[in-house]
Amino acid sequence: MSLVPFDFKVDDSRHERASIHFVMRRLLCWVLILAGTCVAQKPAPIAAQLDAREQQLEKLYADYWRMEYKIALGESNLSSRPIQEQIRTVVSDDKFLVQLKKAKFTDPLLQKRQKLFLNEAVYTKITNDPALTAVVEQVTNQDNAIRYKVGDRSLTRAELTDLLEHNPDRRIREAAWRAETQITKANGDHIRQAIRLRNDLASKYSDEIFSMFMLHRKGLEVQDLFSWFDQIKEQTEPEYQRLLAQMRKVLGVAKIEPWDLDFYFANFTQSFEAQKFPVAEGWPKAKQLAQALGYNLDSVEMHDADLGFGGAAYPVLYGKEAKILANRYKGIDYYDHLFHATGHALHYELMDEPSYLIRANYAEPMDEGTAQVFTLQLYRPEVEIKTFALSPAQARQMGTSYRLRQLMEVRGTIADALSEFETYGDPDQDPSAVYNRIHSQYLGVDMHDEPVWAFNSLYGSDPIYLQSLVVGDMVAHQIVHHIDQQYGRTWGKAAGEELKADFFARGAEMTIDEYMKKGTGEALTPRYLVRFLSGSLTLQ
Repeated sequence: MSLVPFDFKVDDSRHERASIHFVMRRLLCWVLILAGTCVAQKPAPIAAQLDAREQQLEKLYADYWRMEYKIALGESNLSSRPIQEQIRTVVSDDKFLVQLKKAKFTDPLLQKRQKLFLNEAVYTKITNDPALTAVVEQVTNQDNAIRYKVGDRSLTRAELTDLLEHNPDRRIREAAWRAETQITKANGDHIRQAIRLRNDLASKYSDEIFSMFMLHRKGLEVQDLFSWFDQIKEQTEPEYQRLLAQMRKVLGVAKIEPWDLDFYFANFTQSFEAQKFPVAEGWPKAKQLAQALGYNLDSVEMHDADLGFGGAAYPVLYGKEAKILANRYKGIDYYDHLFHATGHALHYELMDEPSYLIRANYAEPMDEGTAQVFTLQLYRPEVEIKTFALSPAQARQMGTSYRLRQLMEVRGTIADALSEFETYGDPDQDPSAVYNRIHSQYLGVDMHDEPVWAFNSLYGSDPIYLQSLVVGDMVAHQIVHHIDQQYGRTWGKAAGEELKADFFARGAEMTIDEYMKKGTGEALTPRYLVRFLSGSLTLQ
């Protein structure tokens, strides 16, 4: 039997030199095969393929976030759908997914990445479905474009919010609140269409209903979540009833209406908000506060814009590039939204994990928690006096007003989340009826059968997100309590280093409970949030 794998022939064609080189390489390889040092060419190992696909995803998502940033800034002629389709192609290669699922990795990091990629594949097949992305894009564009008609005025979302918070004429505030129904008329049917599509896609690609798939993806269990919701509602109920009674007394009304809620809180700080919290100083103050913790925000791009949502941070390249958009609110509202987005941007900029999937797949409530840790600095008397030149009395007023407003908003956000879960559970229900019933229970106000539910922009663009805001508040207050115990109430660079090491630099390597136990010494609990919300009333 010949050991030569092919006939050795040299012709005299013009390709002779290339043919000789080719033959010599084959001969050399055959010799090495006999020596046991050369193996036949094989496809790249599955781990190497995983590396390559992660790198592709990182680049594509960077392009996606840059595109979404431009669209939110008003370039409505742009679309991110082509990029989403490229992402879907990278993630949804069934041949690769079969190989990846069969792979038996021993390295814990590879095992984690394997699990994350398989989950990402299901998520992408659902959320980047072409029919669904078309509907969501339509909803988002409408959210950004709408102007709300109140009397003879045409208002942006920020202007409508400002009117609700600051106009002393109760009839005008009522008209502004009822104007929220205008976005439901424009977007309500499209959002319901998106809900049905997501449910259908989840049943096709996973063994869970969409809401449960998303909840597990975000690191939460439904039993824990609903238990926390019940604890927060029950344990804050006495303080909330005292708040409603105080509102009726101060506003001189027999019944609190939805259009009274935000006005009541804004009224307490209105006298000094414009002077102490000018919009032009918002970003410099955020950078100053970050600098005190040892963080540099010079590389973060930030712009103000008329948005259909409160504001956002964009994780373009974790550890390298983040962008912020702030809606054109006024006073403390502007600072609150900007500081929250800044907290997100810090998380994205400080992220230090070994893999894109681990950087990008952090538990969502942890991301909300780290953002809220930074926001809470805005309401600490020590910071308000030193950084914003408030008097001690003004700082106390700010702190108490914020606490009571959070009492209302946390309960309202729980109602938002529960309404969403119930609607996904039975999409044939009237979402307005579900929303109004649950909000009446949690806020103690009559919703007047008005379809205002779609004014919450997250229902359309970021489904099953709202519960993460509440759990994020739990995370934030638990972290703040721990850091205060370690460093006192005035934080510096040492506190910043601990926050970075245990929270801001972390991604999906551990669960929420593991991070909280490692960073604070105990599992996640609503105790510190409830303690904050349940303090005794002091404002009149």
